[in-house]
Amino acid sequence: MILGADWVLPMDGPPVRDGAVRIEGGVVAEVSDRLQPDRHFADAVILPGLVNAHTHLEYGSMSAMGDGLPFSPWIEQLILRKSGLVRDDYLAQSHAGVHACLAGGVTTIADCSYADTVAEAAIAQGLRAIVYLEAFSDQGDPAGLMAGRLDALPSHPLITPGISPHAPYTVTTEHYQQLVALARARGIPVATHLLESERDIQPLADLAGVLGPDTVAIHLVRADSDAISLLAGLGVPAVHCPRSNALLGCGTAPVPELLDAGLALGLGTDSPASALTFDMWDEMRAAILLARARAQRPDALSAERVLRMATVDGARAIGLGDSIGSLAPHKRADLTVLDLSATPFLPWEDPITAAVYGGTPDRVLLTIVDGQIRFNRDGGAADTEPARRVRAKMLDR
Repeated sequence: MILGADWVLPMDGPPVRDGAVRIEGGVVAEVSDRLQPDRHFADAVILPGLVNAHTHLEYGSMSAMGDGLPFSPWIEQLILRKSGLVRDDYLAQSHAGVHACLAGGVTTIADCSYADTVAEAAIAQGLRAIVYLEAFSDQGDPAGLMAGRLDALPSHPLITPGISPHAPYTVTTEHYQQLVALARARGIPVATHLLESERDIQPLADLAGVLGPDTVAIHLVRADSDAISLLAGLGVPAVHCPRSNALLGCGTAPVPELLDAGLALGLGTDSPASALTFDMWDEMRAAILLARARAQRPDALSAERVLRMATVDGARAIGLGDSIGSLAPHKRADLTVLDLSATPFLPWEDPITAAVYGGTPDRVLLTIVDGQIRFNRDGGAADTEPARRVRAKMLDR
């Protein structure tokens, strides 16, 4: 299969005008302006599939619940809404979330799964996923329970299992140590929420013994220079969730400082409960706007850098940089085709800027994962009724 467009954005090299991507056996075989495409997309760009480096698909029907509450009461509202749900409710939300991601040009997610349903939904629809199973100290023996949960997780080439000790205010240092030790014994990744809100009062140095290149730090809104230095010294990658942090009134992470310190930094939407949607195009624009407003500098974060955060840098942050994130030979063929014909960005000035500022889920024409078409704009809509029933169930509480 050879797909062509006005521009191809490989992300490991300069944009290719009138380029094409040749896919063979589920991998990228060639990117060139000399290929004869089987199909050419006019007024469009082909770019690597977006990497949503932090999601909670199982909360997909909770948009704006508890809106306006401070962080701690908001968490309590979230727990209340969840209290009446059963596994099928979480699975319905996961299926709807997978479809929303694929329809929005996302080919990989890194999800913190509460009810262990995300892997099943991702496999069913062909979305690549790291599935971190969430753990809390109020479970009694989270590490003991985790071993059985990991063993029960479906095995599939698109699924990477992981562990997520939720946060320092819900997981003791001892349980962090046990959970990270279990992950390292199994050779699987870890992700945890850090320095997100006023609830993060534990000194970050208390976790220095468990943090490392295999432990992704999510949020880092309250990271000061000492915390950034510690994380950089330990090689800890991070994920920025600007819309979630802004909507909850937590603030915004010091993105330029994190980048200057050399942290691998990805971009994630978090859950619709705090960020409204799984729209990575909105997330990219929010990241730019908030970084520039915080720094009072228009060069604080560029369109090119934020697109890297949503592709190649995001893949590197979650440990998949060798296989996805750019359109390079021998990498997995994960890509999206974005139509910009109805935007004000034609004629082209810069295809990267046009994609970041003009991209929307409605303009995604095609999403390919592992060389297989997983979303086609002409293929019809998903069944959203099960997820709507879940939301109605929660509104009764």
